[in-house]
Amino acid sequence: MRLTAAAAAIVLGLFLVPAPASAQATGADVRPVRSVDLERYQGRWVQVAAIPQPFQAQCVRNDNAVYTLLPEGQVKVVNSCTREDGGITSLEGRARQEGPDSTSKLQVSFARTADGWNFDRPGTYWVIGLDRDYRWAVVGAPDRMSGFVLARTPTPSKKDIAGMATALLRNGYDLCDFKVTAQDGGAPKPMSLCPGQ
Repeated sequence: MRLTAAAAAIVLGLFLVPAPASAQATGADVRPVRSVDLERYQGRWVQVAAIPQPFQAQCVRNDNAVYTLLPEGQVKVVNSCTREDGGITSLEGRARQEGPDSTSKLQVSFARTADGWNFDRPGTYWVIGLDRDYRWAVVGAPDRMSGFVLARTPTPSKKDIAGMATALLRNGYDLCDFKVTAQDGGAPKPMSLCPGQ
């Protein structure tokens, strides 16, 4: 079952949100945005919704990531969330550009070695949607096995939610694969973007 951008935005934001009626999921390739200013991108991002990943299995709410640009051009990544018992789980990693001109295509490693970070089997992190003011970002991968909808606040605006949904659909994602993330001050509980799932 595929959702229109308008329907997805309603569920995603828990609001009635206008979204472009023409924004339908397509079979198009996943395409990163042209460029990302990594200095502006750094800071704290709240996970609004995501395709559930195994490393998040213990998370029940408040998934977020903090990115810090390092002097050597890599990005320090700290993912954290709240577990069922109320404790906090954190995981630190590093991200690097896939190539010298690919600021929107990153590789991420959470495996540390004695010599640094192991990028032999990195995770793919492509920024496929980005607000011009860096209020929200959508992250995906060419195989669409992962997807993250991020914002600076747990309650993004209706306009921002519509932009997020459109970015996913434009890149051929099935929004039914996504689950809204419970956040203090945001969505009260995790829920599927598709009713009945």
